[in-house]
Amino acid sequence: MDLQWRTLPVAKRLEHALIKGMDDFIIEDTEEARLTSNARCRSIEGPLMDGMNVVGDLFGSGKMFLPQVVKSARVMKRAVAHLVPFIEKGQAVSGARMAVSSLRP
Repeated sequence: MDLQWRTLPVAKRLEHALIKGMDDFIIEDTEEARLTSNARCRSIEGPLMDGMNVVGDLFGSGKMFLPQVVKSARVMKRAVAHLVPFIEKGQAVSGARMAVSSLRP
C-alpha cells in the first residue's frame, strides 16, 4: 500500500480518502482538521465537503460509478460521526447547521 499521500496537507488527505473510499486514517485526519480549523464546523464545510464535491464531479463525468460513490459516502459518514459529539457539545459555531444524508443502493 502506497502511503505517500499521507505526506499531503490534511485537506488533501481527506479528499484522497473520500475519492478512494478509504477509511483507514479518516478519524485521525478528521480530528486534525477539527483541531486546526478556526471555526468548529469548518472541517465539515471545508475539506470534507470539498472532497465530496470532487466525488460528485467524478460521478457526474462518468469517471466514478455508484459503488465507488457509496464507499465515499460511508467514509464521509464515519468522519461526520466523529465530529457529531463536538457539535452536540456546543463547540460548533452558533447558528450553524449540519445536514447529513446517505445513499441507498
